Amino acid sequence: MKGQIQVVKGVLLTLLVTLASGCQWIGTYDVSPYQHIFVEEEAHLTDDASSPFCDFSIDYSYLDEEDDSIASLINRAIQREFLGEAFGTLTPEVAVDSFKNVYLRDYRKEIGGIYQAEKALKAPEEEMPAWFSQTYSMVTFVEEGQGGHINASANYFVDMGGAHPNQWSQWLNFDANTGKPLTKDDVFKPEAVKDIEQLLLDKLIAMQAELNPEEQVQTLEDLQRIGFLQLTSIYIPDNFLLAKDKVMFLFNRYDIAPYSAGEIVLEVPYEEIGHCLIEK
Repeated sequence: MKGQIQVVKGVLLTLLVTLASGCQWIGTYDVSPYQHIFVEEEAHLTDDASSPFCDFSIDYSYLDEEDDSIASLINRAIQREFLGEAFGTLTPEVAVDSFKNVYLRDYRKEIGGIYQAEKALKAPEEEMPAWFSQTYSMVTFVEEGQGGHINASANYFVDMGGAHPNQWSQWLNFDANTGKPLTKDDVFKPEAVKDIEQLLLDKLIAMQAELNPEEQVQTLEDLQRIGFLQLTSIYIPDNFLLAKDKVMFLFNRYDIAPYSAGEIVLEVPYEEIGHCLIEK
């Protein structure tokens, strides 16, 4: 939304910078022990405000680093995963701003030349390809998970003018005492993999039975009949969260079902999966 600043939780400090290529909003707000950065820019391909543009926004959460080396370790690891290796050694504020600058630079470089070529041919603006204008959005969260763990997640939305936008999420877990990122090999007992996969299959069957009662989903074959698990068996995804009262498993679009099925989140309470977890 252009022309407004939205205050979300706490005090929002804002700065409006008017650029030749559009406008940019930058804000930070404190919900200690978590900090947030909000950046929004409408980056036009040329100085002409009617030219195509990239609608870019990031709402980025991170841990307060003041006198906390563990928080710094976790923040840098999150940056490497969510923004990229090149931004992993910077402070969160600099990392987000640098990512924005690189992304919009590449957008103008890749699309700008094609746009200028179309302009040289006197093509009317209304006949320009829709994909000249694009959207990039990232929203991240950091929160306390199950005892001694920190959860981080990122939701991405990228529209490059294709048949449908690209949407996906990424989840991370950290040991709050050491800052170590936790993979599924660190969390789940290797001998319990089959048990966890069966739990996930049962949860998926129950979910689809509730969402699609007319399909009478009761078995793996029923799931496959409606488009699930046709190209893969059920598995433990890399995207999981050790939430306070359950383990959550995320399957992005196309992981186990068509795009139309959307993002699939399966939740397993600790009383059902606790025996499958490696004891700390």
